[in-house]
Amino acid sequence: MRHIVALSGGKDSTAMLLRMIELKMPIDEIRFFDTGWEFPQMYEHIEKLQRYIKREIQIIKPKIPFDKLLQKYGFPQIRGRWCTGRKINAINKSITPEDYLYIGYTYDEVKRMNRKVNKRGKEIYPLIEWKWTEEQCLQYCYAKGFDWGGLYEIFHRVSCWCCPFQPKRELYALYKYFPELWERLKEMQKIAKNSFRPDKTVFDLEEEFKRKRQLLLFTKEL
Repeated sequence: MRHIVALSGGKDSTAMLLRMIELKMPIDEIRFFDTGWEFPQMYEHIEKLQRYIKREIQIIKPKIPFDKLLQKYGFPQIRGRWCTGRKINAINKSITPEDYLYIGYTYDEVKRMNRKVNKRGKEIYPLIEWKWTEEQCLQYCYAKGFDWGGLYEIFHRVSCWCCPFQPKRELYALYKYFPELWERLKEMQKIAKNSFRPDKTVFDLEEEFKRKRQLLLFTKEL
C-alpha cells in the first residue's frame, strides 16, 4: 500500500501537499507530469517546492514528446483530448488497488469527484474533506511564500500555457505578457493539422488581439 500525491504544480495541489506534510499525513510518492508545455515559472516553482519540503518530487515525462504528438494529432479538441489521457495514464502508472491517490480537487469542485482519475487505486480528496476553496488554497500558498512568479495575478489557472480550452481573456494575457510563448504558439500552429480553436487559428486570434490593443491605446489617448 502506497500513498501517492498527484501534483499538477498549481495552487490547489500545492496547497494540498503542503498541508498534508504539515499534518504529518503519510506520503510515499509525489508525482508531477511534465508536459513540456508548462510555464517557465512552473518549473521554478517545482524546484522551489522540492527544496522547501526536502523531499523528492518524481518528474514524469511523456514517452513521446508532446510537440511530436501535436504534429500527429493536432491541437487537442473537446472530443480528442489526447494530452489529458496521457497525463492521467502516466500518473496512474503502476498504481495497485491497495494504493491511495491524493488529488487536489477543491471544495468548489465537488462534482469532479464523479469523474474518477484512477481506475485501480483509491482516490482521496483532502481539500474537499477540509472544505478548502480555490481562493483559500491560493492564499495559503502565498502565506507559505509560493507565488509562481506572479502567474496567478494574470491567469486563473496555470496549467499548459498553450491549452486551447482556456478562456480568450487568458489567451490575450499570454499574447500581451508572454510574447516569446506566443511566438512559439504560432510555430505550433504551423505544424498542427488543425486550427487552434474550432473556428480560429492562432494567427486569427493574433489579428483580433492586435485590434483590441490598438483600440485600448486609442481609448487611453482620448
